[in-house]
Formats: sequence, structure tokens, C-alpha cells
Amino acid sequence: MIRMKFESALRQKEEAFIKFKKDFGHVYDSQTYHLLDFDRFCLAEYPEEDSLTEDMVMRWSVIKDTETSNGYISRITTVRQFGKYLAMMGEDAFILPEGLKGGDMPLMPYIFSSESLRDFFLYTDTMDRYYQSTVRHIVAPVMFRYMYCCGLRPIEARRMDREDVNLKTGRIFVRESKYNKERVIYAPDELLSLTRDYLGKIAAVFPGSAALFVDRKGGRLSKDAHQYLFEHCRDGSGIKESGTKRPNMYSFRHSFATHRIYQWHKDGKDISSLLPGLSAYMGHTRYQHTLYYLHFLPELFSDMAGFDLEQFSEIIPGVTGDD
Repeated sequence: MIRMKFESALRQKEEAFIKFKKDFGHVYDSQTYHLLDFDRFCLAEYPEEDSLTEDMVMRWSVIKDTETSNGYISRITTVRQFGKYLAMMGEDAFILPEGLKGGDMPLMPYIFSSESLRDFFLYTDTMDRYYQSTVRHIVAPVMFRYMYCCGLRPIEARRMDREDVNLKTGRIFVRESKYNKERVIYAPDELLSLTRDYLGKIAAVFPGSAALFVDRKGGRLSKDAHQYLFEHCRDGSGIKESGTKRPNMYSFRHSFATHRIYQWHKDGKDISSLLPGLSAYMGHTRYQHTLYYLHFLPELFSDMAGFDLEQFSEIIPGVTGDD
């Protein structure tokens, strides 16, 4: 019989993980038994180890002769979720590869915190003029704010023309990107004010350029130049990995959606009625791509007491990867 108390060197982290799950309404009974069994294994085989290591997890994940397929999947899924929880909390934890089937928690992308966003934009706002480019320090603060504030894909930001932004109404025309779709969105007033100032500075250097975000020669920013500039700002602002993923340019888009849904929850809004509008705003071809972000809220915000992920259980897909 499995004892009902965690006793290994991982016990405090295991107890915190179970509490985390139950705080968000998960019953988590069978999973608790699996984790207790894993704790007993760790106590016997790794009595001094207080980190979730690859060796212990892979040894635990060997299928037993008497184990059914469903039982095996349930057992390893619990430890995989435990690893993702620890990684999310900043721990150096091994996460069982997804190739071993099972699990209902998608791999979490990097989501900017308020602190990491502040650090990133503080860096872009104070960049020195680069000797090889007269505009890089002007472009970066505005372009990356568009990507976050409007949830743009990287290619959508690069393809923007000056004429695509209506500074009076805030109307933005997003050119065809994924699946050859075009759409119209609206920018917040603060971003429009920033854009007016930006356009004045860029026009003084490259008055004839049609592109909104330009390279050092006044042409449209290339994919490689865009990537290099992002990495320069990310590394310069001191932002590192969080959990299992390092921030990339899609992190702005992921953060836009996740932060928007979270704010709706805090404001007491009916999330289910607002999600179709968010889906259209982001240019998702399938509504399920927007529902994907609901996975992350309980894992990201420990103060979201009352957020009931189970109410969306029948419509949340197992979507992975960057859309």
C-alpha cells in the first residue's frame, strides 16, 4: 500500500505541486497516488537528490511487466506535469519527452512577465545609436511594441507599410501572412502616439521608404535582420530562459493573448463570449488555436483562484507549436 505522506528530498516541491493543481479545481486523486509512488522510489534510490533529474525520471518511466498501457500513460504523465511545474517555477528540472505518449498539458511557450517586458522595453528605449545603422535604435522600441500590443506574427510586422496605419482612427491593415489572410485591427492610443513620433524621425532619414519598419538602408527589414535585432535586445535586457523555453519573437504574440485573457478574468468578463473576437483579431484560421492559450493561465498565474479550466475541457485542443 502506498503511504499517504511524501518523504523524499523532493517532498516540499511535490506537496506544492499537488496544492497548485487542487487550488485550480483539479481533483488529482489518482495522480497524487502516482506521485506518492514516485516519491517512494526517489526515497529509496535517490535519498539525497532534491532536483528532478533525467536519470531518476527515465528509470521511473520504464514500463512494468504487469502495467497496462493506460496505467503507464497515467503514471508517467503525472511526473511529466510535475517536471513542467518545476520548470515553470524556475527550477532546473528534467521534463519527460513528449515522445512517451500521455499528458494533457501542452509545452508552455515563453510568456513575458510584467518585469521581463519592462526590462526588454527599457533596453530598447535606451539603446545607443549603432555605428552601422542610423535607425536601429529608433525602429526597435516601436516595432517590438507593435508585436506585443497587437499580437502580430513576426512576418506581419515586417510587411507593414506606413500607409497601413491610420493615425487618426487607429485602424491597422495587416497584410497577408499565414494562409494568405488579411485583416484589420485597431491599435491602442498610446501606440499611435508613439508611431507619430517614430514616423517623423524615420521620414527625416528615409523620406521615400514605404516600409514602416526599415533596415539601415531604408528598405524593408529582412527576416535575418529582424531576428538579429530581437536577440540583441533580448540578451541586452538580460532576459533568460523561463522553464523549458527561451523567449523568441513569437513570445510577444503568445504573451499578448495570454495577458488579454487573464485580464478579462480579473475584470470578471465572460471569457467564452470574448474569445471569438480575440481569434479574429489575431488572424487565427481555427478557433481552436485561440483556445490553446487557456491551457497556460492556471500554470502561469498562481493568484487566479476561481479560474475553472474544466469548463473548457471539451473544446480545448491539444495544439502545439507556433501558429
